[in-house]
Amino acid sequence: MHINRKTRDISKFLKHLQPSNQFMLGVAIDAHIESCLIGLGFESPISPGQSLLPPKSKGPATRRNSEGFEIIHRDQPMEIAYRQAEWHWKQFSGHDSFEEKSKIVDIPYKRYPRTPVPPYGIELAIKKREDGAIFVVAGPFLNNEGNLSAATNTANMLHELFNGFEILSKDLASWISAPVRRLNWRLLPPGKNPWVSAGPVLEEMIRREPAGNQSVLRARLTAVGEKKPDFVAVGLGGFDGYTVFGFSNAGVCVLESPKVNNATYLLPMESWEAISQMTKAEILDTKAHKARLIHNRTWFADLDRTLNLYRKAA
Repeated sequence: MHINRKTRDISKFLKHLQPSNQFMLGVAIDAHIESCLIGLGFESPISPGQSLLPPKSKGPATRRNSEGFEIIHRDQPMEIAYRQAEWHWKQFSGHDSFEEKSKIVDIPYKRYPRTPVPPYGIELAIKKREDGAIFVVAGPFLNNEGNLSAATNTANMLHELFNGFEILSKDLASWISAPVRRLNWRLLPPGKNPWVSAGPVLEEMIRREPAGNQSVLRARLTAVGEKKPDFVAVGLGGFDGYTVFGFSNAGVCVLESPKVNNATYLLPMESWEAISQMTKAEILDTKAHKARLIHNRTWFADLDRTLNLYRKAA
């Protein structure tokens, strides 16, 4: 049954399932859906095994799936928080002349306390049923209380992307197996200085972010790029705005987030291909990354110190 509306609780569509049953959500692929998938970042021709985290820009459900959200506690006293911005000033340099200066600063402000909720990170995958029908699916989900929040958000995400969804069987016998190939990253052309060749692509990415965040993001990307990475890759779909810099002399990849008040992750670089096939949840897992650098006033010094430590240990 095709369900063409959003839902507050997907459990009302699962009455036919037992609590121990698994299910997937998806849509049969026709010409219109195929066009939508290519617009999201899937490769043409659409083929089983392709997988992608949907971009955050399609609606609130895709944004929660890709970026997570925050629970605001308005019943609690306000707290001091900080946001980063670029501060400019003129410094006297003698003989009535001034020199333009700038630096990244932390600006304090008051807000209600917030509890961050991590992204669901549910990817879309292309699967073929044994009867020959091809679907774009998400899941599987277990029909229990612990999975219903992610499944409900995924149903609403499919409605935002394709104007509806179906409840599908997770019976492995009814789906033809195909190797998973994630399409979340694009490796930029290599060269003697990958940072220089990546510049125009990264500048285009920066300009898609809010105007107040652009100078801060540009300063952080420049700080990493000037350390001469071996390669640069940019995120696609739900990884849009993320950038990976590879440093073989330190044995790590630096993953930079477009969020101004987020964090930078250092990932092991035993194999870039392995990292490119990780889900967002796997990348953010503390077991996957070597270090996490908070975006604050000490970030630039922390980056230098951490990369130097890994270079010495490599």
